[in-house]
Amino acid sequence: MVETTAPQPIAEAALAAVKAELASADVPSDVTRRVLDVVHAALAEERHFLTKIVDSLPLGLYAVDREYRVQAWNRKRESGMQGIARGDALGRTIFQILHRQPAESLKREIDRVFANGELEQFETESRASGEARTYRISKIPMHLHDGDNVTHVVTIGEDITEWKEALQRVAQAEKMAAIGQLAAGVMHEINNPLATISACAESLTLELEEHGEAMLGPTDQSSSEAASTRRGAALEYLKFIDAEVERCKRIIDGLLDFSRKRSVSKEPVDINATVERTLFLLSHHARFKRVSVHRDLGASPATVMANADQLIQVFMALLLNAADATEKNGQNAKITVRTSEASARKEVGVEIIDNGVGIPGSEVGKLFEPFYTTKPPGRGTGLGLSICYGLVADHGGRLEVESTPGSGSTFRVVLPMESVV
Repeated sequence: MVETTAPQPIAEAALAAVKAELASADVPSDVTRRVLDVVHAALAEERHFLTKIVDSLPLGLYAVDREYRVQAWNRKRESGMQGIARGDALGRTIFQILHRQPAESLKREIDRVFANGELEQFETESRASGEARTYRISKIPMHLHDGDNVTHVVTIGEDITEWKEALQRVAQAEKMAAIGQLAAGVMHEINNPLATISACAESLTLELEEHGEAMLGPTDQSSSEAASTRRGAALEYLKFIDAEVERCKRIIDGLLDFSRKRSVSKEPVDINATVERTLFLLSHHARFKRVSVHRDLGASPATVMANADQLIQVFMALLLNAADATEKNGQNAKITVRTSEASARKEVGVEIIDNGVGIPGSEVGKLFEPFYTTKPPGRGTGLGLSICYGLVADHGGRLEVESTPGSGSTFRVVLPMESVV
């Protein structure tokens, strides 16, 4: 139950006022005592009810007066790794209790609310629990009596991590839907001219190979050498055209794959076995031969309802990206594949951790957008992670990323253990 140091004097003042009224009316002392007992009990019951409400809130709440002394401290403020007992908080200054924020910074925040009498809200991140959590902090001006200046500042801390993640997933899903509609609308039209270009390039290549000298110049020896040179250059250009057409087709295929609805059968899939199969398929891949791969697979195999081929596609894309990210490390390139089970949430997670170059925080939010890539030109289309995101979402899961520039990245596939979306 929330405790305060302020309401007690208020209750005493109310009782004193009632007592004075009874005395002025010349009410017998025994009646006065009974009336005061009833009033006292009513005040206590109302206070108990109100504090129960505050204690039931899933929010951390405390209030300070103009001397920065804590006058209220609810139950949520007592819980958690950084929790502080109510008895250790009440009556002390807030700066003696909270040390995660510099005292001067906290004082400035409180003083602003005292000065302008307006609500202030901001978001902050904390790793006090061992994982990154996002909190919304609200500092609320409180007037103990009508017409008074601000007498107290009430601070409420709300964990909005899941809410923020849900917003990000919704925003990402909306982006993907918009890109999907765009892709479906234009890909057919782009495919037609590409097919024509490809056919013309192929025809020209055949003509040059069979009748090149006749097409490009006279047949005397000196001119023939020049024609042969021109023929070789023309063939080279045609190869470039053909290669670029093929690259465009791959982009189109990727966009179509990204935009179309996927209707595939799902069945119970052992996550550890699927990871092992993916690693086996990659074991002879050129990019993977220089990377040291460490397995940290959960002892109890977790089963999800999924399409094994699509999961392999996701894990393979993430592992190849991780291999590319570690390219500069040479023989020290390392990738760790870890599976874990969160039984409380009935989820299984697959983490792919690399010691590569990492990704700046400003870029992390763009990773799942189509065509965004951190690779050099020609090394990727920027569609791989977008497709992975869609495949994981089709399985009712989520794709998360944490990265520190210079230290590497962690991509996490989280899937439900029972439900299928």
